[in-house]
Amino acid sequence: MAQPPLPPPPPRRPPPPAAGNAPPHPPPPHNVRPPPPPLQQQQKSQQPPPPPPPPPSALPSSATTTTATATVIHRVPVPPSHFDENHLPSVLFHPNPMTPEAERQTRRRTIRFIEEAGQRSLRMPRVAVSTATVFFHRFYAKHAFQEHDRFEVAMACLLLAGKTEESPKKLEVVIRECWKLRRRAQQQQQQRQIGGGGNGGGGGDSPAPSPSSATTSPDNIQIDPKSEEYIRLKERVLLLERVILHTIGFELSIEHPYKYLVDFVQEKKRLLEYAKPPTTAPPSSSSQSQPQPPSGKSAQNAQMVQELAQNAMNFANDSMHTSLCLQYTAREIAMACVYLSGKYSGIRPVSTSTTGTATTTSGGAGGGSNKQWIELLDGITVEDLTTICIQIMELVQPRKGMESDMAFKMIRKDLEEMGSVGGRGGEGDGGVDSGVVMPNAKRVKTN
Repeated sequence: MAQPPLPPPPPRRPPPPAAGNAPPHPPPPHNVRPPPPPLQQQQKSQQPPPPPPPPPSALPSSATTTTATATVIHRVPVPPSHFDENHLPSVLFHPNPMTPEAERQTRRRTIRFIEEAGQRSLRMPRVAVSTATVFFHRFYAKHAFQEHDRFEVAMACLLLAGKTEESPKKLEVVIRECWKLRRRAQQQQQQRQIGGGGNGGGGGDSPAPSPSSATTSPDNIQIDPKSEEYIRLKERVLLLERVILHTIGFELSIEHPYKYLVDFVQEKKRLLEYAKPPTTAPPSSSSQSQPQPPSGKSAQNAQMVQELAQNAMNFANDSMHTSLCLQYTAREIAMACVYLSGKYSGIRPVSTSTTGTATTTSGGAGGGSNKQWIELLDGITVEDLTTICIQIMELVQPRKGMESDMAFKMIRKDLEEMGSVGGRGGEGDGGVDSGVVMPNAKRVKTN
């Protein structure tokens, strides 16, 4: 049987030409028009070109000024903000505003609570306690005391400051110790009111804890970790910690006056002396066995440096009870604390005579060759020095005795004399008319 014939094979395609021998693309036919340009290009091509600007000589003065201001944008400097106690949120709060004096006293009482809880109960470093104080001041510079419980804010400030200054404390420990301190103060206030015949509420301006969360016995003032009061307080403190962070703008690096005043004392100690050298009492028969302090010049200088630095530290700690950290820089506060310490301790700048030796004239406030304290203090004017000193002295003076009262009166007199002279001579302040500036005046806010 014959097989059918096979189909013919498909024709082979010719191989592609080489790259060099590739034929060029055929030109477009002459009767085909190119595509029109886009509509935006047509509109741009139809618009006439802008006329060239006229030369500056052909323009009037007003037109030249307008053209310059249109091309060059000059930034208007932002006026500095001012700190005014009459415009604090707690004073402007409605419907129950506080007076500036009440707001100031509330700050001071809460700062004492922070220091007591931070240093004695939690045993935190002094720098951490001061950082918590600055957090508290900055928080209530933008919030009112009527909005948030100040003791809960104080707990949150201590918790945050411990983390910032590398001395963290557990939240449970902070709540427990602060609760104990607050509860103990409330019980003491109740006992004073009962002893004095008062029958008011025992909690003062802070609400008393509920009976289910803490016992009323003075021996047992612990808070129950399983109570609803503890759970609510824990959540509230954690929430306030986040609110504080947003309020201060996450600015956790806080400068304190301590390092500035220590550096100043070490740098200027050779330019200082006692106005009246301390007299050493002769050794008695009962104190012959005890070691006597050395009475040489080097020993007096060491004693002077230690006394000056210690008193300046104390004044710096007292400044934390005021709102000075909202008004001035840490360096300015440190210079004022050194001045207060020097005047309070009877230390003055070295007064040199024509022969270069130190004179022994008393009354170091203004002899012919005696230097002024303001000549040694760097970066502060007489007006700022006066305002800082007045605020610190108004806080400290009621706690001191009669001798300290006389010292503070001499300091006020010296500030008035410096203000009447006209302040620092080389800064062009124009002088200060009055030596004493009231502490509730408007101050430039620096922090």
